[in-house]
Amino acid sequence: MNDCAKCHTPLPVDGSCYQCGTLSVENEPDLNALTDRLSRTLEGRYQITRLLGRGGMAVVFLAEDLVLERQVAIKVLPPEMTRDAQLVTRFQQEAKTAAKLDHPNIIPIYRVESEGGLAYIVMKYVAGQSLEDLLANGPLPISRVRHVLREAALALGHAHRRRIVHRDVKPANIMLDEEGRVILTDFGISKAVQDTAQLTGTGTIIGTPHYMAPEQARGHEVDGRADQYALAIVGHRLLTGKLPFDGPPHSILYQQVFEPAPTVLNLRPDTPSDLRLALERALAKDASARFKTMEEFASGVSGERSGPTTVVSAPVGRQQSSAHITAAKSGGHHGAGVFVALATIAVVAIAAWFALPGFQSIVERRAVSKPAAAPRPVRRAPVAPVSPSSVVKTRATGKLRAVQYALLKVDSDPRGLLFVDGLKVGLTPISNHRLTLGTHRLRIEQKGYQAVTETIVVKGTGPVTRRYNLQRRRVR
Repeated sequence: MNDCAKCHTPLPVDGSCYQCGTLSVENEPDLNALTDRLSRTLEGRYQITRLLGRGGMAVVFLAEDLVLERQVAIKVLPPEMTRDAQLVTRFQQEAKTAAKLDHPNIIPIYRVESEGGLAYIVMKYVAGQSLEDLLANGPLPISRVRHVLREAALALGHAHRRRIVHRDVKPANIMLDEEGRVILTDFGISKAVQDTAQLTGTGTIIGTPHYMAPEQARGHEVDGRADQYALAIVGHRLLTGKLPFDGPPHSILYQQVFEPAPTVLNLRPDTPSDLRLALERALAKDASARFKTMEEFASGVSGERSGPTTVVSAPVGRQQSSAHITAAKSGGHHGAGVFVALATIAVVAIAAWFALPGFQSIVERRAVSKPAAAPRPVRRAPVAPVSPSSVVKTRATGKLRAVQYALLKVDSDPRGLLFVDGLKVGLTPISNHRLTLGTHRLRIEQKGYQAVTETIVVKGTGPVTRRYNLQRRRVR
């Protein structure tokens, strides 16, 4: 038995590496003959440049599109595999499935062809490297792990909303382009759930054992939560450099079904608790205990706060500083006033922090009774408010007052850059962005798509939720 040249996993004689998909030596096609045959078939349209890689069921070449003058990747079945009609059908289904997906984190498919005894797919060429290659250098920084998991999760969420399950999520199928953007590839064994003419039925196990969900390992029907489980294992490996389950394929499948995954803290003690808990939830053996959607999983691993925040801010200006100095020099009575005022601010801050009932009434009552207070600055402090409001000090009166706001949640397909009243907020999905009462203008932008704008009027403190489907910009 030989070892995989890419990941050094023992290879079967007549199959491919069950970890990264590389073909065994005995099953490796004659690349020179395949390259020559493909070059003749594509003559005048594409020029083969070099080999990019070999997978479990295809060989990928870099080529030049002679008509559109761009680089493309061409995935082709070895000729001996085209004798299997079911395999060719599955290969073509990959293109049809992936072509339905239009998302910045999913590789675009340009065309699918079958000619000259060859079946091939032409897709966008992504200059970069796979996570499998990147992991050769060891575990990734926490911030990069969060980024990769979030981007991949949102791409899978896009597919799941179209009832398409990837079924083979693993580092070899996740690319990072030169700008660090995550690109999900190889929907070769995914399937549309609504398709009744399935190539793989119940009882057939398809996927990579190291990243296979328990229900998938049992040969049961799967949904998007199987992809979530697989992505959580990818996250475990990105953090620790190790797979949670290892051994021969049958042993791995047993562990996937019956044994809990070891905590990442054993090998990566600096893992933030929110990231660890999100991965543990996604690795639940019972699919119903995982996140309901990939968008929720993305939020869990990205470090986003799940609840509203209040900022208690009381800046000290020049006049306040002068008043504080005067009160200090006046002695007894004024000194006691300053002490009471400072104690009042402390009560307000503590009430806000612990979300005590009647918090707003305390703020208003104390602020009115002690207007001469000269508090020291309290910098931005996240709290859990009783109701959506912030405590601010007006310039005119110097008094504290509660300002109400609504919490804005915005999502878009594909992701876009959100602007509120002309100010950049960030990439969607956006959660718990505060909007004061009144009129606001929202704008979503994404390269290659038409911008979407909307004017909204916030009249109360209830949540404001918006979702936009961006339309591709027409090229004239």
